[in-house]
Amino acid sequence: MTHKTKDFTGSWIYIVPTIGLILTDAVKNEITINRVTFISVEKLPRVLKRFGIQKRMSELKSTPEYKSFFSELEVTVALVRFSGKQSEVTTKALRLIVEELEILSVSQLGYSRRRFNSYPSIYISSTTSISYLCLNLENDLFELSYQRIGKIGDLRLDEHWMKWQNDIFFTKLIKIFKNEIVVNSSWRGDLYRASRLIGQSITTNNLAQAFLANMIAIELLLTRQGDKYTEILPKRIEAFIGWIGYWEVDNYKEKIKGAYKKRSQYVHDGDESNILIQDLLLTDEILLNIMVNLVSHHEIFKSKDNVIDFTNKVAAEHVLGIIGNKSKIRPKTLSFLSVSYTKDDFKKI
Repeated sequence: MTHKTKDFTGSWIYIVPTIGLILTDAVKNEITINRVTFISVEKLPRVLKRFGIQKRMSELKSTPEYKSFFSELEVTVALVRFSGKQSEVTTKALRLIVEELEILSVSQLGYSRRRFNSYPSIYISSTTSISYLCLNLENDLFELSYQRIGKIGDLRLDEHWMKWQNDIFFTKLIKIFKNEIVVNSSWRGDLYRASRLIGQSITTNNLAQAFLANMIAIELLLTRQGDKYTEILPKRIEAFIGWIGYWEVDNYKEKIKGAYKKRSQYVHDGDESNILIQDLLLTDEILLNIMVNLVSHHEIFKSKDNVIDFTNKVAAEHVLGIIGNKSKIRPKTLSFLSVSYTKDDFKKI
């Protein structure tokens, strides 16, 4: 890049290679989250004009400066337009692509188990290798291991993925971000920020960080500044999933209080020793069901005020002895989803 290019003000199209993401015919080999469009490399030559690029791919590849870039593209690229001084908008463009990959990663919530989650990224590699030799000091037993760690698989947007997203919540969520489904603008922003946090949680291998991101997302969706979280969170979560038969049996209320206590220990004391995989999976389950019900009932929950009013009305019903499926406030179309985990899953999360 020349100094002149950095200082030039104009309209720019960024084409950024993306790893960990495979697009298929099911999504017409492209998907736009909000401002960023992800396109298969195979389709890229056919859409250049749509993005304002007048040269053909053959012309671009014949230009020495571009040849190696386009020749080495693998599977998927991200495209986004920005206007301004090139040196000032590049960081914004790359950050936006990362943000929208985080949003796309939300589609894995409930769709796949944590050990199988993918990490779509613009970075060269989301995995690393580790090897070790373990020797028994009393006999000849040993273990020699070579492993790849990190999010190894690709997020594949195929027919199965598409059907799940249409049936559950992600397709509607993207429509909210694009303003194709209209909600309060502040609430749209809350949903966007919460989705980024969920995406960050899904794609990290750090247990404590994943748990914390989930907890912040729950708080963002269900609370307001000044709320006493240990008291309020169980009540507001209960409004959405307390109707299930095992809310009381599985002691969800105390589990949620315990999760918030662990969150506070981590945030205020740096103590992550009590955070367990079970805590992370609990927050996954809560977020899955909150997102499903908030987004699927977008005509009811158009703002955070709507959400909090709803939870207050359900709490008022409890005072009158109206609980569970007897509620007149809860829509009969509320749903509950749960992901089953095996002992092997726990070892590899």
